[in-house]
Amino acid sequence: MMFHSLVCFFVVATSYQRQLSSLHETTNGTGEQSKWQRRTEKRRQRAEELLNSIEFGTSLSLLPKKQPQELYNLKIPTLQASNIDWDKVDAELDPIRGGKLREGSLRGLRKRAQVEAFHFVVSAILNAQLQNAKNPQSGVTIIDAGCGAGNLGVSLAGLSYSSSINTKVLAVDVNEHALTRLSNRAKAILSPEKLETVCADLANYDLILSKVPPNHSVIVVSLHACGAASDMAMELAIRCNAPFILCPCCTAKSLTKRLPSNTEERTTFDLSASFQRSGATADIEYPRSKWLMGKLYDNDVVDMALGEKYTLLAKVADIGLGPQTLSQQREQQARAKKIVELDRLLAASEDHGYDVRLMRIKNHDPLVYSKGDLLIGGKDIAETLINLEEEET
Repeated sequence: MMFHSLVCFFVVATSYQRQLSSLHETTNGTGEQSKWQRRTEKRRQRAEELLNSIEFGTSLSLLPKKQPQELYNLKIPTLQASNIDWDKVDAELDPIRGGKLREGSLRGLRKRAQVEAFHFVVSAILNAQLQNAKNPQSGVTIIDAGCGAGNLGVSLAGLSYSSSINTKVLAVDVNEHALTRLSNRAKAILSPEKLETVCADLANYDLILSKVPPNHSVIVVSLHACGAASDMAMELAIRCNAPFILCPCCTAKSLTKRLPSNTEERTTFDLSASFQRSGATADIEYPRSKWLMGKLYDNDVVDMALGEKYTLLAKVADIGLGPQTLSQQREQQARAKKIVELDRLLAASEDHGYDVRLMRIKNHDPLVYSKGDLLIGGKDIAETLINLEEEET
């Protein structure tokens, strides 16, 4: 396994180095660029023009009592979540020890920061619900949508909260093997009353919500659910008027439309391939918001169809446009991803009256790692969102 990872790393690094080298190469000795270089350069230029046309002249405020800011200058604040003393919690709750990640590794430290961010926001929402509840529920079910092997769900089920509300985690994934790993990790420390698993496609909203106990309210969390799976997690929350906390990734995968496994039975899908699991169902369309739809529809700066403009945005947000230097690629990625995530949040605000906020997980510099955006939303939680501790980056 380690050898395979090293080989993959070498192949990717070599490919990237070749792409960089090709910036200075020509097809012959005449100094002319190749067709591929000219085509890629044109796409990069179009991406830059598209980003500029959306960013400049657009003012947004995602929070009450906040003055609108021009999108180009809109800084995403970093959530200053409380640190968890991982040495004092059960090893299985720790993403490094329980998740079998290398101690001190960058990936392990990021996983800890991600769990701390989600735990911090869930705690803030629980506290607000307890203070404002006119008819308190008997408990809260935290749905971990696209839970994988449980680095987030197991931790949220076992960590304590300042609120006295009874909490339970419902871990949902379509991958049975991942759920088995999660269950094996959790069974020694968590009872079925604290953690339950369900093997289901995230688009199967009715099945998932049927597993929520009566008189329980819901909070939906989702960490790195690829492509349209993050939109399904948001839709799951919206269907029961629940708050959501999402950290999406792989935006380009959302561009794939799911293919029916049987053309005569269009309600079933082939989920054996990851690109199908993360692909959009028929009811999920992009752009998500009226705001971005208007910006792209009225935009005649870039001579492209509306769908092509969003496709370009999503691809740049995911992987950038090579070959570029790494800093150039990351800068374009961060700008495009900000627009894509604002599009998601504004759809929840426009269509469903959600209070929303975009933040960033600490130690997730977008110029180094592009999967740290935190999308938070809910009904009547404006004060909770305003009071989240932040530090502008």
